[in-house]
Amino acid sequence: MGDLLAQDNLCGGTLLRIVSRGSSIIAEMLRLKDNVPECFREEGGGEGEGKGFAGLMFDFTYWKSPEDYETKVNESDALSSVEDAFQQTFTQTLDRFYTLFSSIVKYHEDLTKFLQDLDEGYFIQYTLDNLLQDTTGKQLLCESLYLYGSMLLLMERHLHGRVREKIIVAHYRYTPSASGALDDIDKVCKLCRSTNYIPGQGEKPRKYEEKLFKRLPLPKYTVKAVIGRLLSDDVYLRAKAFPDPEHRSTRLQNQASQLYVILYFAPDMLKSDDRGMREVVDRYFNDNWIISMYMGTVVDLSVEWANYESAVKALNNTLTAKNVRIFHVENAKLLSSCMSDLKNYLTDGLLTDQFVLDNTDDILNCVRRCNVAIRWRIMHRKTNDKKLKEIICDTSNKSNNPVVLDTHVVTVLLNASQLEMKVKEIFRRLLEAKTEKWDTCKEQARGRMQELSEYFTGEKALTRVERDEGLMTWFSGMANEINSLSIEDSQATVTGRKIQHCVQALEDVEQFDVIDTNLSIKAFLKDTRDLLYQMVRAVNIKTSVLNVIEICADFSYAWEVMLDYVPVLHDRVKADPSTVVLLRALFLKLASILDIPIIRIMQCESPDALSVAEYYSNELVAFLRKVMEIIPISVFKILTNIVVIKERHLKPLPVRLEVDLTKDYAQGNERYELAKLTHQVSIFTEGILAMEKTLLGVIQVDPRAILEDGLRSELVRQMATAMDSVLRWPTDVTNPAASQAAVVKSLTALGNRVNGYRLAIEYIQDYCDLAGLKMWQAELARITSYNTEQESNRYLQKKIYDGQSRFQSRAIPIPRFSPIDSANNFMGRTVTALLRMTDASTTIYSPECGGWYLASGQEVCGISTISMLRKSIGIPGLTGLYKLLSFRIVNELQTFQKFFTTTVRPYAILLEQVRDTLYPTFQNPLEPARLYTAATKKTEKLMLPILTCLRRVGQCQLLLKMISAEIHFRSKLDANLMHSALANLSDSLVNDVRAHYRDPSKPIPKESNPLLPSVTTLLTASGLEDPLSKVYMTTDPLEGLPVLFLLFTCSYVSKFQYDLNFGTLVRSKASYPLDGWPVVVGMSTLLKQFHPSYSSEVLAYIGQFVRSTVQGMLGLDGVKVASLPKEVVNAVVFANLLSEVGKIGKAKLFEYVPQYLVETVCKVGQ
Repeated sequence: MGDLLAQDNLCGGTLLRIVSRGSSIIAEMLRLKDNVPECFREEGGGEGEGKGFAGLMFDFTYWKSPEDYETKVNESDALSSVEDAFQQTFTQTLDRFYTLFSSIVKYHEDLTKFLQDLDEGYFIQYTLDNLLQDTTGKQLLCESLYLYGSMLLLMERHLHGRVREKIIVAHYRYTPSASGALDDIDKVCKLCRSTNYIPGQGEKPRKYEEKLFKRLPLPKYTVKAVIGRLLSDDVYLRAKAFPDPEHRSTRLQNQASQLYVILYFAPDMLKSDDRGMREVVDRYFNDNWIISMYMGTVVDLSVEWANYESAVKALNNTLTAKNVRIFHVENAKLLSSCMSDLKNYLTDGLLTDQFVLDNTDDILNCVRRCNVAIRWRIMHRKTNDKKLKEIICDTSNKSNNPVVLDTHVVTVLLNASQLEMKVKEIFRRLLEAKTEKWDTCKEQARGRMQELSEYFTGEKALTRVERDEGLMTWFSGMANEINSLSIEDSQATVTGRKIQHCVQALEDVEQFDVIDTNLSIKAFLKDTRDLLYQMVRAVNIKTSVLNVIEICADFSYAWEVMLDYVPVLHDRVKADPSTVVLLRALFLKLASILDIPIIRIMQCESPDALSVAEYYSNELVAFLRKVMEIIPISVFKILTNIVVIKERHLKPLPVRLEVDLTKDYAQGNERYELAKLTHQVSIFTEGILAMEKTLLGVIQVDPRAILEDGLRSELVRQMATAMDSVLRWPTDVTNPAASQAAVVKSLTALGNRVNGYRLAIEYIQDYCDLAGLKMWQAELARITSYNTEQESNRYLQKKIYDGQSRFQSRAIPIPRFSPIDSANNFMGRTVTALLRMTDASTTIYSPECGGWYLASGQEVCGISTISMLRKSIGIPGLTGLYKLLSFRIVNELQTFQKFFTTTVRPYAILLEQVRDTLYPTFQNPLEPARLYTAATKKTEKLMLPILTCLRRVGQCQLLLKMISAEIHFRSKLDANLMHSALANLSDSLVNDVRAHYRDPSKPIPKESNPLLPSVTTLLTASGLEDPLSKVYMTTDPLEGLPVLFLLFTCSYVSKFQYDLNFGTLVRSKASYPLDGWPVVVGMSTLLKQFHPSYSSEVLAYIGQFVRSTVQGMLGLDGVKVASLPKEVVNAVVFANLLSEVGKIGKAKLFEYVPQYLVETVCKVGQ
């Protein structure tokens, strides 16, 4: 039949592609299981990612009446508002999950089609029977069924039924053209329908697996034939690796896993075939009942088979307390014996090349016994039976059973891994030098024989020996015999016998008197025999030894179980940091997990090989980081003590020190303690740096990078925890003074802690050879940026969650904390605290002093507050606050736009009538007092929402202005060259843009060019952006807006008064919820979003209001300005402030308001 894996073999190629695709599907499933959005996992939508989407989550009851569900969504404003956000956020995720489910269905179809073609004789020369007789064929066929069953079980374990149903329905509803394009949706729904059971939660229903496997079944005849082959054969030919009958369960562990899964396709055997199940248990599970289903997924047969009568009956024959106690005692003795043997083999200097070659069988036997003992112990500690667990895990020694602690298991595991690694390295090195070694020894041996042959010619100088034709011919023949030896594997047996005969002949020839009396010749013969022995050893250097070690050292079954031993490894590393060197061998042993999924994919030359290898390699690296994280944790604990000593105990040295005070400043005890702690840090870092670079799968692990990532991770955890715990304020505090006191206290405490972390990481950098300050700055920026990004999700339709965040990292994760109140994290709480402190209804903003004050003159929020914020959360934190406040402004502007298009729209005719009456603005209207009074009365209901919007926008803008000023100052102070360069670049870009609009032939950066967005980001981070001149959104023209703002000004201008101390308009009564400067800034910002003509119209209307009111009061005789109504004076001040904030020239203002009036009012105000 030929080689089944040959490229021209259609049968083997088809089956191999199916199996390789199965491994890829399972890898994708394991990858996606950690990326299920929370809204699909939790019943009520939950917090975080699932918040707000609960009403859009439908299970398969949706199919009964989809119209009713769609109507329910469309009639709900809340659900309709989040539908677009849901679709934009999760469409790609839903596509990926549905593709996974569809791939399982396609795998079943292709496998069924292959089995059908095989049965119908489509593959010439191949039938099911002779395919099961082929070594590769039976392996692939068993694996194809096993992988399909594993998909079903893993899907149930990691993506339970309710999750699957919600994902499929959501994909159908929100994927474009899904209803027409999903041809396989019926089969996908059939496969993924909920079983109403979540593995591990509650009692498992009867026939649970049976019903699941019957949804898309496989041919019964094939299943029966595969089970028969698994029961009768050593499918993977592992008898050479485990020749001892006592190791049978370990030798057949892969087949046992396959049989466990495939038996669910034949549930009748589990239920009623007593004889068959007894055979299964006796062959595979006579001394073990905890197995690895797939890639370390632990299964307890006593639990999983509890609903199957025959299976339970067969297990009960061996699964008794008496038998388990015997297994436990035997395993404990084996572990003790292995520990002793490993100690001997790992003695320094013992494992030489010659020793390994001479004791290969003994070493391999030790490796076998160690792995058998480790496997039974770590797997069966996971048993769910309490009585059996007490026997296996008993540490009290009350029952006189030997005690096996986790530390003992870890010791054997680490030493066995070390032995395996060293032996493999020796054999690899010997294999590489095998041919060279053989040729060298053969040439030297042949040369010695040739020299002896020439020696007995009697013609050599100084030989003094008579010519001996017999010995001359004999040694010449021996030289030819040695020269004819071959190292080819096919002639290894013949070569070995020839060498043995040559050695015997060389011993016999010494009996001749002429040789026996010549010490030089005997030395020559001895050297030749030694060379022949070395050639024998070279012949015995075979790759089969490495293969045996690889099979024996397979550790893929312990992928999940090893997580239980991480605390033990942590304790061991803490006690002795040099243990890290041993961990390298353990990680290499764990790398065997890649063999199971990758081997078939590589044979198939599938493009999935790289992605699958990367996934499992990343999992290995993640486990490595988890084990190694104890070092940075320990280092940071030491650093805490170091910072305390440096800050609290060590006196700062003066510039000049008197001799008498030298002893006082020396502080020997404190400096000794500091040196001691520093030495401990260096020991920890030295331990990890001693580990060599290691290739885990397709990822090379650099210990220096692992140390740096670990320190970064611990730094991030500490800083994020500090920020979350400190930046918390009571929400029931309405008094700005009390709120300010709480904020200042928290910011001061956080600033001190953050500065302590900075000093600690700076101190350690010299002992770890790492850029500590750079690390601290980068991680501080990442923490604040990530929390800003997550807080921004409340304003975005397309949410950015951890999976899509460019700031979140699996290697250096930023912890997430439970939301408090309406804020998601400390950045949101900080913004809320700032807004509460600067509430325009209770505080007064003074532009001259640059801060918010109470009416009594007490500062609530000013430059010092922003400076404390910078010390606490850094410049990146201030930039994050800037971004959040900008989002808040955009949200308020969008709310105002919606308010205008809905609530204000009915007043459009009134606003148009007022506009027509006031036209043209350079003339005064008739009866202005009556007109303004009537119009403001009719629009009275609109004024409070407008005031709220302007007040909030202005408040945020003023905060942005203060934050920008602080960033600008620090930028010039800390990075003056960069600041100047950015300023010049910004000016040049603006000039280029202006030149382009004056002359379109001149170049301008295109929209696809990232230059302008990148420069804008840098300008914001450097404080070079003016928030008061910023356009936050584009919008359609709002007809009547200038008139509405005129009426707003007329309504509220009388409630202001000019305060000489604050230099601005303030509320005239304490009960008025407004402040002059925020309202002015808010109106200016809103007008900035429209054409500049809107601002001009507002000023024109205010000027018209001032002129007409003054004209009405002056009459013909005239009066003093001081006697003008307060609303007129305030309107002039308001217009003047509006022109200043909006950067409208005075000349433009004087077109609408007489210059003398503006100057006179301002002069009187001063």
